[in-house]
Amino acid sequence: MRFIHYRRVVRAGLFLLCFGLRVSAADVDGPYVLRNAAGKLEAWSVEATSDGARKRVVPVAAGARLMVPAVGELPAFTVTLRPPADTASDVLTTRAKVPLFVVADTHGEFEILAGMLMQHRVIDGKLHWSFGRGQLVFLGDVFDRGAHQTEILWLIYALEAEARKAGGAVHFVLGNHETMVMRGDLRYLNHRYAQTTAVLGVASYSELFRANSVLGQWLRSKPAVLKLNDLLCLHGGISPELVAAGYTLTQINTAVRGALDATSFASKAEAERAEFLFGPSGPLWYRGYFPEHAGANVATADDIGSIRQHFGVGRILVGHTTVPTITPLYGGQVIAVQVYPKRSSFGNVEFEALLIRDGVYLRARPDGTTEQID
Repeated sequence: MRFIHYRRVVRAGLFLLCFGLRVSAADVDGPYVLRNAAGKLEAWSVEATSDGARKRVVPVAAGARLMVPAVGELPAFTVTLRPPADTASDVLTTRAKVPLFVVADTHGEFEILAGMLMQHRVIDGKLHWSFGRGQLVFLGDVFDRGAHQTEILWLIYALEAEARKAGGAVHFVLGNHETMVMRGDLRYLNHRYAQTTAVLGVASYSELFRANSVLGQWLRSKPAVLKLNDLLCLHGGISPELVAAGYTLTQINTAVRGALDATSFASKAEAERAEFLFGPSGPLWYRGYFPEHAGANVATADDIGSIRQHFGVGRILVGHTTVPTITPLYGGQVIAVQVYPKRSSFGNVEFEALLIRDGVYLRARPDGTTEQID
């Protein structure tokens, strides 16, 4: 097994690299693993030298171990490359009474996310899985705004394998920002990645997540909507229009995956379906559960009943739309999970996750405490 080592020691916000240089954390990024013209995998990284940031390329293969650099007080961690991911299931059932930990919209805030997961013993201090048979669910939007989306992606990738070995699981549904980046819409990309794009010599940051890259292929294997036990897990929301169209989970997820790289469609019907699913009434963007954001497209209580019946679920879990605290809507039939991760002017972390334990719904706080959701 090949080990690719990028040793980092954090001191006062600076990295001490293995050859003794002190450099800014902003100068280090990656790895990104792509196939070259010969079809062989290469790990591309931005590393810092005395002459500034430069590109490093290392040949790799499935089974290789890569080091993801430290960030702030968090340690570096290793990730083992796996063969291409199989298409994720649309419907999953867990063991009875296993806990679920649900996170939405981390937007590159790696330190805040890792702190939350450590405080609730989902991962340990070395960023390894410690949640046993528990289930960790991400409701999309790892990309954009924050400066450490690459680290979050590799952490999720690594935890998938560790959780599976322990009898647990990690689930990831696509958000609108994942699909935006993969389709070339970079309007919300953190400025840090402009340097990455330039140093790695690609025309667009999206090229680092094309379908033949490791993370790009892995992301394309994920669903836009997942039925997990009696929960419908997705980023934006299910609209009444989607139910009226009669779309099944398989139709939704197949169409979203197909549209991520499609430059043309086999039929007018396929093009129209993709346009709908990526539009304001599609599962990546819909905000109709929040009247202040929905305009005229507000879902009624009857609509929620129809959505639940159509997919055979008890509750719908969504991110995408920011709420001040995890909030039950429509009598608890919808749970809004997206409490935006940030630090206050006093340095306090503002973030929440949803913990479901023994059938009880809890707000998980950054300090490790919980509060039952009424």
